[in-house]
Amino acid sequence: MRAGVCASGPSAAERACPCSTTSPAPFVAAARSHLRCHARSTSAGTGLAGAGRAPRRHSRRASTGAALGAAVALLASIVVDVAPALAQAGDAAAGQAVYQRKCMGCHGEKGDGKGPAAELLDPKPRDFTSGIYKIRTTSTRMPSDQDLFRVLTEGMPGTSMPPWAVLPERDRWNLIAYIKSFASEKFKEAPKKLELPKEVGASAESIKRGREMFEAIECNKCHGADGRADGPSRPELKDEWGQPIKPANLTKRWTFRGGPSRAAIATRLAAGVLGTPMPAFLDSVEKPDDIWHLANYIASLGPAAPAYGTLLTATAVGEAIPDDPQAELWKKMVGQNIPLMGQVIADPRNFNPSIDLVTVRAAYNDREIAFHLTWDDPTESKPDGKQTFADAIALQFPPTLEPGGERPYVLMGDAAEAVYQLRWDSGKGVSEVTANGPTRVRALAGSEATGKAAYANGQYQVVIKRGLGAQDASRPTFRPAVFTPIAFQAWDGGAGETGTRLSLTSWYYLRLEEPQSKARFVIPPVVALLALGAMLVIVWAANRRGLSVS
Repeated sequence: MRAGVCASGPSAAERACPCSTTSPAPFVAAARSHLRCHARSTSAGTGLAGAGRAPRRHSRRASTGAALGAAVALLASIVVDVAPALAQAGDAAAGQAVYQRKCMGCHGEKGDGKGPAAELLDPKPRDFTSGIYKIRTTSTRMPSDQDLFRVLTEGMPGTSMPPWAVLPERDRWNLIAYIKSFASEKFKEAPKKLELPKEVGASAESIKRGREMFEAIECNKCHGADGRADGPSRPELKDEWGQPIKPANLTKRWTFRGGPSRAAIATRLAAGVLGTPMPAFLDSVEKPDDIWHLANYIASLGPAAPAYGTLLTATAVGEAIPDDPQAELWKKMVGQNIPLMGQVIADPRNFNPSIDLVTVRAAYNDREIAFHLTWDDPTESKPDGKQTFADAIALQFPPTLEPGGERPYVLMGDAAEAVYQLRWDSGKGVSEVTANGPTRVRALAGSEATGKAAYANGQYQVVIKRGLGAQDASRPTFRPAVFTPIAFQAWDGGAGETGTRLSLTSWYYLRLEEPQSKARFVIPPVVALLALGAMLVIVWAANRRGLSVS
């Protein structure tokens, strides 16, 4: 989630959110509303702010405003850099009042992680009474006050715990004093700082050694061969309280609970993550330096932050477009990362989506257009229609382009306006459908869309192809240099996602780049030859004039 919209300033979101109330007694209904408020905050980048509103058409002006708001929120979440704070003695009594306003809805009145919102969250809120904390920089079991302050201020990426930097620093220290009172006996022992081995810089040799250690100490059993959280032990993993727990996707460092830096990774490896199956490895590696080699390898698996795309571009090509997802054409293209959020507009909602990113490549020639889609999914689902559903992805377009830039309702259209979708699912392959809402989806007859999928090591790659022209009014026509609205939806069937339990985006724009004229290769050399010829003529004329004078 983005930084505490519910606690920052007198915004409309805050006034509507029960987590900003002074009431010390939240109820389940208020907790659900709190989550929807945070979901609206989270989905600013996907234009899902109207979670409870009736379907409406989206104007270009509204879209621009939402995009600007999303950019500001994203920038703020990236550039906030909390300077290390010196530990301060907090006032537990004052912290209790803040806890009741801001924390009790998730963590519960008794601090046992059983607040009214807990049933909706994955992973579950921290049980403070256990005295077990995941993120610490200590060699002892208890974290330092600075560790607690850092988590409270920066939040926990990949969870429902937002950053609380919006709270005054004094309130945060008071909160820490109160939170510690839930397990005061365990905090009596002074924490000892964890001493890491001498740092080893990242290099090809270090990364290679780290890969060897990754396999030697069996990190791949949980995190998978390529680090995409698809290891064979995944279904069996449980936390300290018997709840199923997912291993981290190591290719998405921006979701790491303790931070994406090499030092943060090395600290997690050395100290372990208490309350989870992730042990401390400082005594398990062959040499102390191997902690840094392993950290360097993990850091090499993915970026510290995703570079999200804004405008999708389809590249013009002169040859046939391959439907093989592994073809060289696709490998040479730079993918554009598009974030997806849980669908929280209509019941049943998806507060804990499995798929949060799709990488898009697109190409077209004089006959057809093709989309290459890549996303992570820890299981290749074989649908049984009961608990396991098809893995699926959809590209959504308006059937026709409106002159004023109006687009259909983003959640599969509505009764007034349909949408067109190119879909792929693991049970049926590629299809073309039209939809007037999530419950009114029908396949289009005479589909000419084709595609091919590949799954390996926790990742799907799918190519979907279709002709540029439209067979009828239910299908869009793709034209060069035209901005065509496009949106994405995805389902992880293995996680029980089907129907409206999905991940989605708001509308983006797709532009087919104009084919490059061959004249750009011919004109420059012709101009150069003409210039050279003109120079030779001038020199010849000058020489003749000199001869005639003499």
